Amino acid sequence: MKVSIIIPVYNVSQYIVRCLDSVCVQTFPPFECLLIDDCGTDNSMEVAKQYIQKYTGPIHFKIISHECNQGQGVARNTGIHAATGDYVFFIDCDDAITPDCIETLAALANKYPEVDFVQGNTIKGTGCLISHRFNRQVPEYCNNREELEKLILFDTVTTVWNRLIKRSFLIEHSLFFPEGIANCEDQYWIYFLAKKTTSAAFTNRGTYFYYINANSSTTSRSNSYIKKRVEWHLMTAKTIYDDLVMSERPIGRNHRRYFANFLCNCMFQLCQSHSLKQWIVFWKMSGKIFNVISKTRYGLCYYLSTMPPLCFFMIFNSWRWRIRHYIVNNI
Repeated sequence: MKVSIIIPVYNVSQYIVRCLDSVCVQTFPPFECLLIDDCGTDNSMEVAKQYIQKYTGPIHFKIISHECNQGQGVARNTGIHAATGDYVFFIDCDDAITPDCIETLAALANKYPEVDFVQGNTIKGTGCLISHRFNRQVPEYCNNREELEKLILFDTVTTVWNRLIKRSFLIEHSLFFPEGIANCEDQYWIYFLAKKTTSAAFTNRGTYFYYINANSSTTSRSNSYIKKRVEWHLMTAKTIYDDLVMSERPIGRNHRRYFANFLCNCMFQLCQSHSLKQWIVFWKMSGKIFNVISKTRYGLCYYLSTMPPLCFFMIFNSWRWRIRHYIVNNI
């Protein structure tokens, strides 16, 4: 089995050595590691190049450079196309993996060669190490579609990293990341991953260190970035909704529930945006989604409460539950 580790690199000069250190101490046989230079503004790539020049072990490092910054999703796509391994594994460049990460996941992949991917758990820690783990003890193997969708969408970590994925599976089903969307590209990708996966293997053992990066886009609180984040959420919500209504086969409750959760999150993001333009985009999209809801008893009240700026009601768990319930049962 040949494995390709893919690491998009962008403005992580203070973390990149930690990430590469964790890759270089893997107990798995030789593999390739692709660093995708996404044209950052700091010296991340200089640090990475110096590190690789000093490295003398069996790992084959390869650097692929973009001509301009295109975002983490596109960088991952570049890695998928350039990889030569049977399996690919994504690491965010400000995170790290355990020394036996690839060996543990590869052992499961060898045990269940038919699975589309193998997923590990994250390490629970303190300080800047986030506790972002599975919601429950998960089975080692699953090929039941309904249970598998629930595992992927709700019970495990809905991120692209910490999965050993068959490259042929990604290529066959065009499971690439969207261009022009950041911050929620993982949620976009997970929705379609759950649709296409026929079997998967899981380990409750922690294999990934997920850290808080104070300078990352996900922690930004600037007004301009909040508006950009809302735009990305709206684009993702529309794409998922269009797929739901245009699907050739009945969409299961898990996918509808996932969309409902995402849409509620989108409304919560809208609470922080003061852009009338973005509110109008949401009104147009949600008008189709809530068309049936608004005709039911009290439905109009629910519908109006989801409209910016009234969607501040989304901060209440009980209200989010009601909205999700209506969406799931009326799409």
